[in-house]
Amino acid sequence: MSQNEKISFQRFEFESLCIDHNDDVPIFRQIENQIRVAIWEGRLKPRERLPSSRLLARSLGVARNTVVNAYEQLTLEGFVNSKKGSGTRVDDRYPQQMAPSSLKQTDVIGQSTLAPITLSSRYSELSSLELSVPNGEESTARPFRAHTPACNEFPASVWAQLAVKALNQSPGLWMEKNSPSGYFPLREAIASYLCLARGLRVTPEQVMVTAGAQQAVELLAKVLIEPDDVVVFEDPGYTHAAKAFQMAGANIINVPVDEQGLDIEYLQKTVKTAKLVYVTPANQFPMGVTLPLSRRSALLEWANQSGAIIVEDDYNGEYLYKGRPLTTLHAMAPDNHVVYVGSFSKLLFPALRLGYMIVPEQLLRPLETVRWLLDRHSPSLEQVVLSEFINQGYFARHLRRMRTLYALRQQALVDAAKKYWSNIMTVPPLDGGLHLVGYLLDGVEEINVLKAAELANLELMSTSIFCSRLTLNN
Repeated sequence: MSQNEKISFQRFEFESLCIDHNDDVPIFRQIENQIRVAIWEGRLKPRERLPSSRLLARSLGVARNTVVNAYEQLTLEGFVNSKKGSGTRVDDRYPQQMAPSSLKQTDVIGQSTLAPITLSSRYSELSSLELSVPNGEESTARPFRAHTPACNEFPASVWAQLAVKALNQSPGLWMEKNSPSGYFPLREAIASYLCLARGLRVTPEQVMVTAGAQQAVELLAKVLIEPDDVVVFEDPGYTHAAKAFQMAGANIINVPVDEQGLDIEYLQKTVKTAKLVYVTPANQFPMGVTLPLSRRSALLEWANQSGAIIVEDDYNGEYLYKGRPLTTLHAMAPDNHVVYVGSFSKLLFPALRLGYMIVPEQLLRPLETVRWLLDRHSPSLEQVVLSEFINQGYFARHLRRMRTLYALRQQALVDAAKKYWSNIMTVPPLDGGLHLVGYLLDGVEEINVLKAAELANLELMSTSIFCSRLTLNN
């Protein structure tokens, strides 16, 4: 069935029609002109049904014959057609607009006198960056796209069954407003998972459900950061999070990353006090290295001395392919100065904009207040379904399957790189994560590799775009 054939009913009430009784143009002409413009502008689609003359006359408060006269003229011109039992519809072959319309109804009030909108200085700073904002039309499954889960391996039928059950049996759970910290059974499920699988000491009351890890960053920035507060970031590091803190007025200090992660010795020498430090210890982004226990202990000691809050982004710490995961900073911390951030978008599927953070008790109420002002809470239905997905064991089962699959895929990529790319780069394996880092050989130009990848429809990114000295690009 074509798109035109699908539109066999009236989609909306035609409430945009407006009658001006003080206008010299007859009312039937006003109706006729506005319908004609609506067809030209695509607001009325081919084969779309118009209101009956009786209903439209009643809604406009005019005589029925007035609407009939307008419909008859549009029929004569080929804009609409009428069939018994089918109503009045937009004709498939309506005449195209020959020149811009000068009708009053299409004018924008005050258009010629509107002053340009002044954007904030915070946004003006972002406008100079080449942010890759998705338009919703591109696929997330482009080959070699980093840190994107295998959506085709997700048990979508199970998720659908749980959603149908929630829709049918528990409408009160997802139709009413929820806590800004999230649906409590989901918070319980997350806390239980983190205690057993990640070794955290956490209660459900400390869990705050967010719209992904990026919203956790935004909330923390709004609650904690004053202008010129020092926030420490890895370099290279997750620049999207850095920009969120920078827009809140923070002074970003970048600390280099080496083959063992954040250079703690450099941090100790250069930064004496800071409000916050943002780290990815389990799988450093973008280099993929793991912060060893000795550096984790040193980082906690530095944070204690400097008074800094540590934000531990464990964005895909579940995907470890060798050995056992190291103890998290949150589990090692003797006090409550570590905020632990996680996301389900990279574990399950990208469109599931659900994440969480584990926060000290004294921060929960301020974060809830800001969350309530921003967007109230995450969608309740998805939270209900996710809580059941976790509690019924599907989440743990999915993670086990994906660890095996991703380990095999990583090895396949490493082997293929040795076979086909050995003349341009080396691609060593990593202990975990959803991406690999390739190191170009001497004399190989990065720009040429990126262009060749683009021509082959492969999505490669330069790690340099995540370095502090360069602009944000992806």
